[in-house]
Amino acid sequence: MPKDKRISPIVEQKEFNFIQEHIIPKKTWKNVMGSVVKTILLAILFGLVSSIVICVTYPYVKNVLKDDEEGRLSSLTKHLNPIRIASIIPEFKGEQATSTIVMENVVDITLEDYKNLYKEIDKVADESNRFVVAVTSIVNSVDWLQNPSERSDITSGIIIHESADMKTLSILVRYSKIKEVNRISVTFDADNVVEAKLASYDSKLDLAIIKVETSELSQKVKHTIKVATFGESISSSVGDPIIAVGNPNGYPYSREYGIITGKTTSAFITDNRIDLFNTDITDNSNGDGVIVNLRGEVIGIITHKFKNDLNGNINTVLSITRIKSIIDDLVSGRDRTYLGITGTDLTDESARSLDVNNGVYVNEVETESPALGAGLQTGDVILKIDDSTIISMAQLNTIISSYQPGDEITIVVKRTTNTTGEEDKEMTFRVQLHKKKN
Repeated sequence: MPKDKRISPIVEQKEFNFIQEHIIPKKTWKNVMGSVVKTILLAILFGLVSSIVICVTYPYVKNVLKDDEEGRLSSLTKHLNPIRIASIIPEFKGEQATSTIVMENVVDITLEDYKNLYKEIDKVADESNRFVVAVTSIVNSVDWLQNPSERSDITSGIIIHESADMKTLSILVRYSKIKEVNRISVTFDADNVVEAKLASYDSKLDLAIIKVETSELSQKVKHTIKVATFGESISSSVGDPIIAVGNPNGYPYSREYGIITGKTTSAFITDNRIDLFNTDITDNSNGDGVIVNLRGEVIGIITHKFKNDLNGNINTVLSITRIKSIIDDLVSGRDRTYLGITGTDLTDESARSLDVNNGVYVNEVETESPALGAGLQTGDVILKIDDSTIISMAQLNTIISSYQPGDEITIVVKRTTNTTGEEDKEMTFRVQLHKKKN
């Protein structure tokens, strides 16, 4: 057959093979052993590298995992700290102690311990609730159709006194909650709701005393309730655990737990200085009540009157130590004396600038007050009252409270507001104290 001249000579010369077969030589035992040894050597090398990496990175990874674990702890458990029990043992040499050895035993607190601790705290709160009552203020009004109606508001009250004849109970309540109302009722339990009367109040502190007759109480209530015990807030410290009872979160007979977070604030009111402290309990504008320590003693009264922008979201509390005598006077109905100045304690720097060693600076003299009538002025520094050297507003209040309305006292001041160009000079005034208005 003749060749096809259309086929390229290059194609003509190329040999086409559709399947090419290669014969792989059979592996010998030497090849197998070589692969095994190579794998073992690679494994050893990987293990060495991994060990070096782990040793280098372990401290960092450990800290990261620790921080992550602590971050997931609840707000309760993250504050857990070991309890350190310290024993102080004198070291004796001969017959005399030469030094002191302090031995510490660290005890870890578990969550179960915390549960048991809170059970004990709950017992204190339960016992404290025995002096808590619900106080309802009722205002008569009319609806939009001019029909008679009543508007009521509920807060908490604290039983603070029982009369010697056991016929009357005195209850401490927030004055602004019962101010200008038509009726006041006190709920001891579901079966005992009795009428109360406003006995006295202090508008500057926003505190009032209402009284109820014990003859209207059932025997069950009489055996259940108790009179609150006042403690000493001056001895408490920042970090001390506390309990708020009353209606601190707005609900009657509620309770909140926390700690004291600050004790450095004061408020200056007429003729007095009161101490305040703060807690980490969230503030509620409808909340009232008192703060008790773990002994169940009242150490403070929740207040809204002395709050400021710096503590708007946390409880502000009237320290009980400075106002116990005021509450006693409100309960007994004793007339309180009135001078009529608002002052400030002097710091060391302000005392030096005024060239005095002691005293209180008068910020304001109230109108129609005994102080104004006697001639005291804003800017005066009160140095002495009678024979007592004045060092603070708290002391000034203690001194004038020891007198009766109508008594006369001698006040020595340094006048710092001379407009005649004369040097500051000491001046003496005779002041007749008045009865303090509510």
